[in-house]
Amino acid sequence: MATTTLLTAALALPAAVAYADPAQAPAGATPAPWCAGRASDGTSVFFADLQASSGMLTFGHESLTVSGKMLVKQSDGTLAPYSGPYTPTVGVGDAVVVSSGGKVAPDGSFTVHSAQVPFSAGTRQLQLKAVINRMVFCGPSTQVAPVAEPTRIVLDSASAAHVPAWGTATVSGILEYQEQDGTWHPAPEQTIALDETAGGLQGGVSGGDGRFSFTQNVGNAPAHWTVDARDHTGGWDEYLTGSSAGFDVTSIDQQLALHLAGAAVDAHSRLSVSVTVDSSDPAGSQGFLYLQQSGDGKTGWTTVDRIPASPLPRNLKVTLPVNNPHGYWRLYSPAAGGFPEARSNTVHTTVSATKMTGGTPNHTTVRRNGRIVFRGHVYQQGTVGSWKPIAHGYVTLLFRPQGSKTWQTWGRVKTDANGAYTINARAATSGTWLVVWNTPDGAHVDAEGPQTFVRT
Repeated sequence: MATTTLLTAALALPAAVAYADPAQAPAGATPAPWCAGRASDGTSVFFADLQASSGMLTFGHESLTVSGKMLVKQSDGTLAPYSGPYTPTVGVGDAVVVSSGGKVAPDGSFTVHSAQVPFSAGTRQLQLKAVINRMVFCGPSTQVAPVAEPTRIVLDSASAAHVPAWGTATVSGILEYQEQDGTWHPAPEQTIALDETAGGLQGGVSGGDGRFSFTQNVGNAPAHWTVDARDHTGGWDEYLTGSSAGFDVTSIDQQLALHLAGAAVDAHSRLSVSVTVDSSDPAGSQGFLYLQQSGDGKTGWTTVDRIPASPLPRNLKVTLPVNNPHGYWRLYSPAAGGFPEARSNTVHTTVSATKMTGGTPNHTTVRRNGRIVFRGHVYQQGTVGSWKPIAHGYVTLLFRPQGSKTWQTWGRVKTDANGAYTINARAATSGTWLVVWNTPDGAHVDAEGPQTFVRT
């Protein structure tokens, strides 16, 4: 609303005169004839030295104040303060604006404060009245004009981006009003509301400095909210116009919560782990999740498996062969489809890796029933440190005849204190030979040498 300027209507009174002696008051003081109440007893009332506050009423200045002197005519024709026996009062108002009365001092002076004028009353003529012993005397009047001043909402920020889905966003700012000189000032103690259609209306009141703040729940999609300043539930000063401002949640960051549990590595170096994913969007990220491995759980993460993210896995059991059975494992999701990067908890498996050296026969072509010899070592590696020999562990020699799918056991031997083994066999027919070390516990994985074909 454009600022409206109204000129104050001057009181229709003679210029104020200060009297050193009230008896010397001029006969030209404004008369206030008897107009209502108890029948007049002949008293004649006059008003002098009248002054009124501005007739343009605005926010914070919503009342009229009038001061002056009330005099009565004496028997000799002079004007002097009323001397009794009743206490006179003076008020200002009309049928709509209730007068706020003030007592008259012994010297005839009075001040009528706070003749509150509702904005809805509009421009009015308020009349000055005196009352003596229920006799009412109507004096001069003055015009008042209520003016509604414009307001504005100045937000600290008009938008919020990358708000976590199902989180909250804060909308804050200051409510201001514009005075007639064009300057803006805080509008304190005014009702204000945040209207978020799905979440309803959240109400509040501006502080003494005009500031306000709302914390609103955010759903799963961008939204437009309205900050509204007007009379929603009472408490709005009608000398202020209403105003509103828009606030936009421009982008939502969907959230993925990745979980790994039950990680274990079996004797055949197969990792099994349970994967569960929770998402703020039931549709998921539509991409892939990556099962990753690290030697120390901090650096060098490498991907060992890829899992579709849609539909979201719930307690999905993943099993796959791995190279390092004493690794650290996590689930990773790259930023995609409105989802930020996400990482699961890290789980650790402590099964020891093993390996065999050697394991090839000294000959690959022999006569029927010719002897072949296998030599090598068996080692283990803890979760840290170098490879160490497996002493006194059993090494088994397996044979699969040419054309067969079944392995046969041909012998077993213990490693020495250095993890070394030597095992002999007679090659009765052509086939494939293999040396293996099978873990006797759940703390290691199996190891095997190369498969070698020996022709007879």
